[in-house]
Amino acid sequence: MNTHDARPGRAPATVAVPRWLARRICTSNPFYILSAWLVCMGLRVSFGDQVNASQTWALFGGMAGYTVLLAVTACLLVRRVGVWDDVRTIMLLVVLLLLAISATFDDVFTRDAARGTACYLAGWVFAVAVSEGLLRGSRLALPALFRGPYHLALALFFLYPVALAPLLHQPESEILGWALFGFSPAAGLVALALLPAVRRGRAYVRDNGSPWRWGWYPWTLFGLLAFAVVARSAMLCWSMHHAGKVYGAEPYLFGGYFLAPFLLAVAIVLMEIGIVERLPGVRFAALVLPAVATVLAAYGHRPEYAYQEFLGRFEGRLGASPLHLTLAMTGLFYGVAALRRVPLAIGALGFALAGLAVVGPETRDLDGLVAGRPLPLLALAALQTAIGLRDRSAWRCLVGAAFLTAAVVAPSGLGLPSEGWRGPVGFHLMIAAALAVGAAFDDAAGRTARAAGAGMAVLASMGATSGMVQPPDGFPTWTLAAYAPVVGLALFAYGLILRDPLPRWAAVAIGGAWLASAGWRGYDSLRALVPGLDYIAVGLAFFVAAVLTSLVKAGVPLRREAWADEKVQDALG
Repeated sequence: MNTHDARPGRAPATVAVPRWLARRICTSNPFYILSAWLVCMGLRVSFGDQVNASQTWALFGGMAGYTVLLAVTACLLVRRVGVWDDVRTIMLLVVLLLLAISATFDDVFTRDAARGTACYLAGWVFAVAVSEGLLRGSRLALPALFRGPYHLALALFFLYPVALAPLLHQPESEILGWALFGFSPAAGLVALALLPAVRRGRAYVRDNGSPWRWGWYPWTLFGLLAFAVVARSAMLCWSMHHAGKVYGAEPYLFGGYFLAPFLLAVAIVLMEIGIVERLPGVRFAALVLPAVATVLAAYGHRPEYAYQEFLGRFEGRLGASPLHLTLAMTGLFYGVAALRRVPLAIGALGFALAGLAVVGPETRDLDGLVAGRPLPLLALAALQTAIGLRDRSAWRCLVGAAFLTAAVVAPSGLGLPSEGWRGPVGFHLMIAAALAVGAAFDDAAGRTARAAGAGMAVLASMGATSGMVQPPDGFPTWTLAAYAPVVGLALFAYGLILRDPLPRWAAVAIGGAWLASAGWRGYDSLRALVPGLDYIAVGLAFFVAAVLTSLVKAGVPLRREAWADEKVQDALG
């Protein structure tokens, strides 16, 4: 008798495919990606040298044939089977292959401009034909406001290198460097062409003939194009700028700041999507992208001669470093976002202004940071003060006052007469700001600011009265004598208006200190006329002590409470 229980309808365990693996393969189906990668590698190995025209056209024909095979497969799967998940992968592979074709002929273009131009033009016509055929064959709708930017992107990838042909014979020229840099701004303009479609909302592509929900279609396509722009910008600089004999080594002009115009344009598109569709995550991504562009503009600078030469030309033509310009455009983007009431945009604008305060037109990276620049600091002061008044926040107003003070005392600030004026002017601005905030806000923060302002006024008056503080150059010396009474009277009036005893007591302390100082100065002057004045003064002090001692021995009450108790006893009598 067989001891193994063979259940019908179930495959043996030794040949069964694990369910998780089968589910993963059926859902993701990586074989299309593997097939495309291997076919492209095979074509590159076989015909990648492109020494003669036959290899060039063989490479183009092989890639074009495989692209057509993928496109036809996608159409058949849609019409016959309806496997939309696989069709999405195939369509993205088709677009990726079309973009790869646009970069395949860079080398042959630099060696033989005529043959390369023919390849680019043929590739562009082929890309348009395959794209339109795929959309029509799969019955997939791509509205005109999306289709137009897509075809503009294809034209940019295929035709932009052709426009560089007249410049290739002068690789060391400045105009070629600007043309290579111009690919990113051109791609940014193509990205901005999507704004009309974005404003139409998701309903614009709702009935597209597929089960794909908004987001996956059509934005996955344009996300792929965005990544391709980043790669293509770097590849153009590598393949189109051959000037080794001039510079002594293979030059490479590309830097992270090349991508800044395109990234800022993408941020504008993302911000519009987030606002129209009310997607917080997309709005946050839009706020992050300009910061990424700023970081790219600050890092990655290389000491190579060719790179530094174009970087110097960039700064000379535009009047500022890439970091400064990118940060300025980032601040403008955040300012517009703040006006449109995008959450976190005001905070981002504050960070951008703070960055501009220490990033000058000559600053290339963190090693070139400068002292606080007044105009960004003034903008920060106005921003923080406006937010504080809007939100009734005393702390925000104090922060704004601090930035205002920093703008005034900055080395390149508001034209103070001399270096010695910065400290006194900044200190008195903080006193005035604290007292103003304390007068405007009657909460805990406002009262704290009021006390801090009064305390700083007392310290300043004590310093002026004692002579420890000297006036700045060009300031009249007699003002030190008048400083304490003026500040004391102003502080006393301030306390009366606000009905706050603390400023009044501070004013009394200032007045007492000033009277004591004036009395001491008078006494010191009198000592010059009466040499024994110190002995006379001490003797009179001992006389007063003696009289008080006698009164105590006689039982005379000296305290106010004692006098009051005596009156009560007399009344009870």
